[in-house]
Amino acid sequence: MASRSSGDAQQVVDGSDIVFLTVPDHAIAAVCESLRWNGQSAVHCSGAAEVSLLKAAGASIGGLHPLVMFADPEVSARNIAGAAIAVEADEPLSSKLRAMVQALGARLLVIPPGARAAYHGGAHFAAAFVCASVTTGVDIYRRIGISEEDALAALLGLLRGATDAMAHSGPARAMAGSIARGDLDTVKRHVEALERLDPRLREFYCAMALKTVPLSLAAGGMSAARAEEIRKFLEKGVGADFP
Repeated sequence: MASRSSGDAQQVVDGSDIVFLTVPDHAIAAVCESLRWNGQSAVHCSGAAEVSLLKAAGASIGGLHPLVMFADPEVSARNIAGAAIAVEADEPLSSKLRAMVQALGARLLVIPPGARAAYHGGAHFAAAFVCASVTTGVDIYRRIGISEEDALAALLGLLRGATDAMAHSGPARAMAGSIARGDLDTVKRHVEALERLDPRLREFYCAMALKTVPLSLAAGGMSAARAEEIRKFLEKGVGADFP
């Protein structure tokens, strides 16, 4: 496989066996159609766009998407090894892309045709949305007088412990805290304190906490009856008319 990193786009295509289109999603189809293909493979690196966007007559098409946050290039490069990389392609291109994943020390993830948008949306819950959740925690600490620097350091330490526990035991067994114990009185104190700070924080807490109830129940930390009590209380807390 030839490697070309600069020069005219058509020259790069002509001198390559596999061409990776790392353009924004909205430009994939137009860029692909603007090029002449003669037996090469055209591969886009989008998580959400379907492979069928690649209108490349005379080329095999596929998708290769590293499941890595690319906001910080240095951190991203370190995290490729061990990360999941999603592959979608027919043979023989599929085998070539799988070999690349193996060479990078990454974990192969196969996306069924037509499922890329759901796959990409689901990934947000484990990355971008976690950033938003941690930011909310930092904001709560700031409101009660803890510096942003101390708050972030404290919560990132807690987050690392949570991810380590999930890797070791799975999400349900990794659950800790008041809901995991079935401690409704403490949950009520959380909700009342957040309501005083900002009703929107109370709503967010209750919405997130509702997602943890089935996990806590599955881990055996509380009875079905207590889980139902907590669920009903949290459902009231989600509404704007609370209490």
